[in-house]
Amino acid sequence: MSKSEPEEQQRSTTVIVVEDRKRIRDAVVDLINAAGGLTVIAAFSSCEALLEALPDHQPDVVLMDIGLPGMSGIDGVKAVKSRSPAIDVLMHTVYDDDEKIFQSILAGASGYVLKNAESEDLIRAIREIRIGAPMSASIARRLLAMMRGKEAPPAGDLNLTPRELDILQWLVEGLSYKKIAEKLFISPLTVQSHIKRVYEKLQVHSKSAAVSKALKYKLFR
Repeated sequence: MSKSEPEEQQRSTTVIVVEDRKRIRDAVVDLINAAGGLTVIAAFSSCEALLEALPDHQPDVVLMDIGLPGMSGIDGVKAVKSRSPAIDVLMHTVYDDDEKIFQSILAGASGYVLKNAESEDLIRAIREIRIGAPMSASIARRLLAMMRGKEAPPAGDLNLTPRELDILQWLVEGLSYKKIAEKLFISPLTVQSHIKRVYEKLQVHSKSAAVSKALKYKLFR
C-alpha cells in the first residue's frame, strides 16, 4: 500500500451543494459538515451560479438537485464534467423514475441518491463516490435492466478483453478497486492498470464517463 493512501483517507472531501430550496440546502449543508471527513466549501441555488463560481471552487463532489430553476441538474452535470472532469457529481433528487436516473448517468453523474433516503445513506453515498463506487447496487441493477430493452448504437472496435469487461461491470455495480482486486486475486494497483487501459479503449478520462459509455453501448454480456 502506498504512503499516499492514508494521507488521502485523512484529507477532508470537499463538497458543493446545488439545491434551490433554502431550507433543504441549509439542512444538507449542516448534515454534511457534521459528518467526519466531509466539508462543504460552497452552496448554490442554481447550476448557473455554480458554473460561474466553479473556476474558484474545485470540489471533490457536487451534490446536485435535478429540478432546478433555469438549467436542469442533468444539463448541469454535463456542464460541470465538461469543465472539470475530475469532479464527481452525485444527483440528490425526489425523482425516482428510470429515465431520470438513466439520463443523469449518461450525462456524467457518478451516483444517484433520493432525498427521502436516510441521512446516513446520503453521507455514505458521498464517501463511496470517492473510493470507486459510481452508484448503488440497486440503481445499477435498474440501469442494466433498462439497457436490455434498448437498442445499442454501434460499439465500434473497442477490443475490450473479457477481464476488462468484468472489471467495467463491477465498477458499474459499485465495487471499489479493492473489492475488484479481491475477486480477481490481484493487487489494487493492477486493477488500476486494467482500468487505465479500459479508459484508453473507450476514449474517456473518468470513471463516470466509462460507466456511461458502457451503459450506452451495452458492453455487458
